Amino acid sequence: MIKKLPFSITILMFLLLNFPYAYADTPVVCAVRVATPPIIDGLLSDSCWQHCTPATDFYMVEPNPGAPVTQPTFVYVCYDHEKIYFGIHMSEAKPDAMQAAVTRRDGDIYMDDSFEIILDTYCDRRNAYYFMSNRNSAKLDGRIIDDGRHIDSNWDGHWETESQLVEGGWEMEIAIPFSELSYPSRDSLVWGVNFWRVERPHWENTSWAPVQQWCQISKYGTITGLSITSKVKKFTFLPYGAGRYEHTNEIDTLKPKAGVDFEYDVTSSLIFNATLLPDFAHIEADPLRFNLSFEQGEELYFPEKRPFFLEGGSILNTPHILFYTRRMNEILAGAKLYGKIKSTELLALDVQTKDTEENFSVVRLKQELFGTTTIGALATHKQRSDTVSQAAGIDVNVPVIGRFLLTSQFAAANNTGVSGDRWAGHIGIEGETGSYGAGLFAGRIGPQFWVEQGFINTYDINRQGIAGYGWNKFIQDKACFQWIDAGTSFDINQEIGDRLALAENEVWMNFVTRSKWRFGMSGTRSYERYGDLEFTNRTLFIEIESNVGGAAGIASFYLFGTLYDQPFKRYHFGFLASPTRQIAIFPYFQAIKWGDDSWQWLSNTLITYQITNRAFFRLYAQAASEADTESEESFSLAGFGNLNANFLFGYEFLPGTILYLVYNHAHDYTEEATTNIFVTKFTYSLRF
Repeated sequence: MIKKLPFSITILMFLLLNFPYAYADTPVVCAVRVATPPIIDGLLSDSCWQHCTPATDFYMVEPNPGAPVTQPTFVYVCYDHEKIYFGIHMSEAKPDAMQAAVTRRDGDIYMDDSFEIILDTYCDRRNAYYFMSNRNSAKLDGRIIDDGRHIDSNWDGHWETESQLVEGGWEMEIAIPFSELSYPSRDSLVWGVNFWRVERPHWENTSWAPVQQWCQISKYGTITGLSITSKVKKFTFLPYGAGRYEHTNEIDTLKPKAGVDFEYDVTSSLIFNATLLPDFAHIEADPLRFNLSFEQGEELYFPEKRPFFLEGGSILNTPHILFYTRRMNEILAGAKLYGKIKSTELLALDVQTKDTEENFSVVRLKQELFGTTTIGALATHKQRSDTVSQAAGIDVNVPVIGRFLLTSQFAAANNTGVSGDRWAGHIGIEGETGSYGAGLFAGRIGPQFWVEQGFINTYDINRQGIAGYGWNKFIQDKACFQWIDAGTSFDINQEIGDRLALAENEVWMNFVTRSKWRFGMSGTRSYERYGDLEFTNRTLFIEIESNVGGAAGIASFYLFGTLYDQPFKRYHFGFLASPTRQIAIFPYFQAIKWGDDSWQWLSNTLITYQITNRAFFRLYAQAASEADTESEESFSLAGFGNLNANFLFGYEFLPGTILYLVYNHAHDYTEEATTNIFVTKFTYSLRF
């Protein structure tokens, strides 16, 4: 029987395993202050670049770690009182084989020929901003947390980039305003930095700093020579006005709406945000997904997309999620304080909802110790009328050997009228590089550990168990294969003080050819028990993918076997095409079949058109079938259930000043009900 893990074990392992890190020599580049900044046109013809000494001598990370780089890269760095500028020259012997498929903001740019800048503005060797672009000048940005253990891809900044083909390769320029970054208030600054290049013709991933993974901040180089005054902006007001017209089978309504967002830079590293009646009509809908859990008892997790919650949201990442911002739907007002005070990262958030009349709040602190270890505390609160749900926890993260990190968390819940075992705990060790990965975890969730404002799956309540995984690339760059990797995982859970509830094992293998095709397969066997119902599931998974690592291509898989005592099949097909540098098309189709039911299906299609650097168009269409339709035919598809389509046009006049035109169409084929919604929204940015 698996026993409860006392918190004293966490403290003991913290003391035993907190060995000091020994850092290797890291590269250095000097940023040059210039009076006349470069024109961001993608060409390094401006005179300011001639005063800069480039960062070069990149390391190969893939496919052959440590091998000589075949396509050299040169990075120049300069700055003025408003922005930091990067000029990049990338040599390329096969320019016709380069890839440039992604055009949308925050798309999979890393699948194209691309370049990335990662800035550790506190030089704490733990957290950083990343900025990535490709030949289409598409943008991908976000934050890296805890030396790459967490990636916050939702953060968006206002920055510029352009690229151009030149003789012998291609060039890129990037300009990042200091006002978009948090950094210490000092006369002279040293930042951590790394440069990462994805080169598709020779399938090379190269890095300026000698890292095993692109997000390994602890091994980054440094930028010197920075002398920055305080941030340019101090106050930002973002008022908006919107009009919404809704037409249904029964009614027509026209509603005006207005609200405001406010931002105040308390310091260069601490920001206060407030919002009143925010509008999220322009936010892309969640993709349709199948819920394959027993009786759909497990809730599907969806990432946050709303801007107010994005900055600082990554600090809430813990093994047990005690605060899930998607619980808050229609917001009346909210306030947030996020940033860093010396070596302490903090977040304080309070939100009042309009539709449910609930109040949500959270306070999170994360303290750095010994340069590489963190200890955190988190407290959450949800209240509606006289009903309260609360949770609190502490967590410790300790680097041990290489890329491996020891993570632990201890939490408790408090709910109105609930008593008993309200405790939860987690301890685990995990690490990955580009060639191998492994993890081992243990945890428990008490029978009364209910956190309404968090994300704790119902089936995980009243369980304790262990889980682990391991994988390895055991063949690289041999014969016709780029690599072959294989792995296995296991998960064992029991009800606390009772019988086995889950025992699962999976093995898998991938074959990736030099022609960039991937063939994968896996097998899973599991035992699951829900009350007195017991199931033994067996499934086989087969997958094929073209243009591995590239943005354009096809992907398809077929899953079949026995699931919850029924024959089960699942099929997926999708592709990404880019007919022009401005247009990207990404449709995919999925279908599942349980027993004698017809094939249930769903489809998601995204089309983006980057008209100019300031204007874009997006079409997002979703369709799904009826459910549980019996049929004796093997290939019978269920009929249409619903269709939803979203059309969005956006034009950014200035950073933060944006016009949105939105049209939403929804049709329920079962009820023959149609809804059409038109929204016009204009946001104006005032910065002081």
